[in-house]
Amino acid sequence: MLLLFSAASQAAQAVATVSKNIVGVNEVFQLQVSIDDNVNTNALDLSVLGDHFNYGSPQVSSGQNFINGVVSRNTTWTVALAAKAVGDFTIPSFKIGATQTDPITIKVLKTATNGAAVDTKPNIALSATLDKESAYIGETLRYTVRLRIGEQMSDASLQGPSGDGLNVKQVGDDRQFESVINGRRYLIITRDYQITPSKAGKILLRGATFNGTLVKGNRGFGSTLRIPFEEQTDDQTLMVKGKPADYKGLWLPTEDLQLDQEWEPTTSSLKVGEPITRILTLRIKNAEQSSMPNITLTYPSSVRVYDEKPEYGSVDDYTTMTLKQVIIPRAEGKLTLPALSINWWNTNTAKQQTTKVDGLTLDIQPGEANASLVVAPQTQATPAITAPVAPAAEVAPVSHGIWPWISGIFALLAASFAALWWRERTQRIALTHALAQHATPTMRVLPDTDPLQGMINAVENDQAILLQTYFQQWIKQNPSHPDSENIRTLVENQMKARYSSDKKTINKEELNALKTCLQSLKKRDLNTDNKQKSALEPMIP
Repeated sequence: MLLLFSAASQAAQAVATVSKNIVGVNEVFQLQVSIDDNVNTNALDLSVLGDHFNYGSPQVSSGQNFINGVVSRNTTWTVALAAKAVGDFTIPSFKIGATQTDPITIKVLKTATNGAAVDTKPNIALSATLDKESAYIGETLRYTVRLRIGEQMSDASLQGPSGDGLNVKQVGDDRQFESVINGRRYLIITRDYQITPSKAGKILLRGATFNGTLVKGNRGFGSTLRIPFEEQTDDQTLMVKGKPADYKGLWLPTEDLQLDQEWEPTTSSLKVGEPITRILTLRIKNAEQSSMPNITLTYPSSVRVYDEKPEYGSVDDYTTMTLKQVIIPRAEGKLTLPALSINWWNTNTAKQQTTKVDGLTLDIQPGEANASLVVAPQTQATPAITAPVAPAAEVAPVSHGIWPWISGIFALLAASFAALWWRERTQRIALTHALAQHATPTMRVLPDTDPLQGMINAVENDQAILLQTYFQQWIKQNPSHPDSENIRTLVENQMKARYSSDKKTINKEELNALKTCLQSLKKRDLNTDNKQKSALEPMIP
């Protein structure tokens, strides 16, 4: 009995079988390898199949039986295969432990064994179009890729075109939808790229590439076949022309450039301190945002200009840039605001063009603040000049030395400081009035809003102009508040970061410090109000 058991335990054999040995190219069939022993599931090495066959991940099963006192064990691997080409190929023997399988010869035909034609090409279509094959250096071209997938896939990816001296950038998100064609369901994907050449000459544009893994399998098979797939669109040759030698200005090659402007309000006259908003909109066809020009205008020194950050967008094939400028006159008289012109190269006509918007001439009238600016210094100057009166000293024959002169100098300095103080005050009032007028509907100052709460709301909503307006209201009510200078500095820093000519990065720490300071003051005010209310409560019968 012992001898029989030992012989059975040493008789482990490995066997390899296939579901068919005559197949068509890419026709899926089954390979099964089994051994009558319980072995490690990783004992079978399938890599030897890779030269002539695509193969999937194997399904492994193992178990044991006890019949009539005899224990039998078994391990089986089932894997899906598909031949890569026509011909006679051999599935080599597999060595498992001390035993190995016999090799198997597979005959591969163009068609399947049932006579039906086998589609050797997966049901995937990749195509690309380029809007033009000739361009100027710096001109942006549009490259559109269209992908149609009718297979089950995994690990799929689409790489854009490439080429030396070409800047390639995807535009927007993929557009995808499902479509049924001739009874089969397909996934359609469309992707756009912008291609901008950075050098002149003949450039090879290598096509877009799609790769992934096809997932196949037949019913009844315990394995899924995974077949690598890769396809590329055709390469194209670009003819890139250089910048013309006689071109003047910033190089902007495009098929179309549009420049528009609006004035708000539409008027020919303003008062000192009243704002007017200039809105400039630039549209360039097939342009990258990074190639949009910086618009700079030189304004007269008699105005104060606040530039908002440009807003970028895209409409159809155009990249747009919108710039808002708030212009506040500071002196009366004739005011001429500059025109704006942009030179560009029309790639359709191969000629330089200039697109221009006109400036504006305004009649600036005195404002309320300026009217008080003329009168107020006289009232301030009168006591300052009469203060060092010493008429008796001139009648007396005795000389008083240099003291009358010193007193006169101090009186003159006092008058000058008073005039400067009044001028600064009136300019602040004019600026506050102008900023309040400029507030958009969402930024409008509400008459019933507490200035302190208004500042808190403005900080939370990132509305610097509204913050400045509420601060002026608050400082008027609290001129000697111990925190006034600290708050003034923080508010002015926020205005400079957004609107000054040398704009700086917004300091979030300062913004948080301002918000914390304002909230602390608000809480302190509420506590004061509550204490006053509690003090009155005992007086109520």
